[in-house]
Amino acid sequence: MKVIEHCYSLENKWIDVMAKAMGGTVEGNFIKGDNETYTGTHFVLLMEERISAMLIDVSYKETVLLKYKNDLKRFVGLYFYMTNHNIDFILDKETSVVGKFDYNLTIIDSSLETDYAVNKGTGTYVICIFMDKTALKEYMDKVPRLKTVSKDVFNAEKNTIISMGRMSTESSILLNDFRKIPYDSFLFELYFRGLVYNLIGDYLDQLVEKKIIIGKVIGDDIKSIIASKALLLKSIEGIFPGIEFLAEQVHMSPSKYKKLFTKITGFSPGTFFSDSKLELAKELLETGQYTVSEVSDKLNYANISYFARRFSSKYGIFPKEYQSQL
Repeated sequence: MKVIEHCYSLENKWIDVMAKAMGGTVEGNFIKGDNETYTGTHFVLLMEERISAMLIDVSYKETVLLKYKNDLKRFVGLYFYMTNHNIDFILDKETSVVGKFDYNLTIIDSSLETDYAVNKGTGTYVICIFMDKTALKEYMDKVPRLKTVSKDVFNAEKNTIISMGRMSTESSILLNDFRKIPYDSFLFELYFRGLVYNLIGDYLDQLVEKKIIIGKVIGDDIKSIIASKALLLKSIEGIFPGIEFLAEQVHMSPSKYKKLFTKITGFSPGTFFSDSKLELAKELLETGQYTVSEVSDKLNYANISYFARRFSSKYGIFPKEYQSQL
């Protein structure tokens, strides 16, 4: 597997480093490449003094391991993913998934080192926004609900900023609309600026609705939560294993486990398990191979009525109606 090492910054000076790592050619703010590893385009823009952004529009011709290690520890990266295949997020051999069906929005503190395994044939369209923590704090301080917690959020002794979840419908629409803008448009940079600021605004709107968890996170913590998430997905056809059991598997206290799981994934373990089970139920119904009753039994719901209520609560339609519309 080919290994490509990256480092990001808040300035455009790393555009040459990126071009060298990817084997691309710099044309203004664009990096264009077509070699044995990939074909595609990167676009890098310094938005303002403490904010920079990058567009990645690349298809990989071979499987690669992308390693990210930043010397500058004072910024946060917001990553919005659109891919045709899933990408493995790796930490110490523990793997989670970003991209098509799982996480497609991650917020990662630059102090954390991350690796991504990208399979041959994967097409990635990613908007990366790099913000100095002081700039992000200033944005948060403009929102009364967020101002009350921002001091602790950006206290390096108390907290590590990390979240791995799903982008909002609004962000998804913004990305899909922007993809229609050709690279040679004289308005491309202007539209890109607008996209980045809109994505930041939508992210802050999401923060208002979420419970913000304050706490230090180290590499081993992320590794443990990724392993626990994988265990929950393997157990998805059964009943929820329970917080005590899950915490024991990763050698944490129940309170620490629940707090870290919620901080990193954006959901409590129980909510994550319940939502994942409903997503699987939806996929099973879509195959046309199972009746609603069979899906309910297969996924160990207490009864079909309970399954129908949970399905309707999440998707706004009862499973039998949903299946009839397929």
